[in-house]
Amino acid sequence: MKVKRMMKVVLLIIAICILAGLLLVAAAVISIERAAKTQTVPADTPAIVLGCRVKGEVPSRILSERTNAAYDYLQTHEQAVAVLSGGMGEGELISEAECMKRLLLERGIDEKRLLIEDQSVNTQTNLSNSQKLLAEALGETPSQVVIITSEFHEYRAIFHAKQLGFQPVAYASKTGISYKIPFYLREIVAVIYTWFFRR
Repeated sequence: MKVKRMMKVVLLIIAICILAGLLLVAAAVISIERAAKTQTVPADTPAIVLGCRVKGEVPSRILSERTNAAYDYLQTHEQAVAVLSGGMGEGELISEAECMKRLLLERGIDEKRLLIEDQSVNTQTNLSNSQKLLAEALGETPSQVVIITSEFHEYRAIFHAKQLGFQPVAYASKTGISYKIPFYLREIVAVIYTWFFRR
């Protein structure tokens, strides 16, 4: 009888853990989806464009998507400046910021509107370094800022931007269908980790 009771307790604990895990995953998915909704902002609201992998000197698919979103934003917000944020990692011959700059200049964006932040190694340093650049360029730290990144990444980017005192607004790039599943799965884990360890 004791063994049967112990088995029931163990199974109950396992079931509770599975349910808790599923609830956490569901909460992360809902948070990611809600954060990705683009909002309207004044024409002069500065933007921070978060980088992604460069293959040599060629942008990855995700970086191209983010750069396209940055181009669209700068075209429709002609008074805004943008910080292009991303350092240089393994296998990259130029920084992510430099890669985005080249793409935007090719499409006719004025270089004076582009600030380069090429020392960051993760989302937190992307944002903190960009905050300093904006303060120097504008003479003060802006309260509101547009975060341009992939829709799956907006929640975490906005989370960290709020920690720096920003009032962040999402301007999400659309991720190609073939990339959605692996990037969303990875981001779900990152969001849950952020909730528990990044406060």
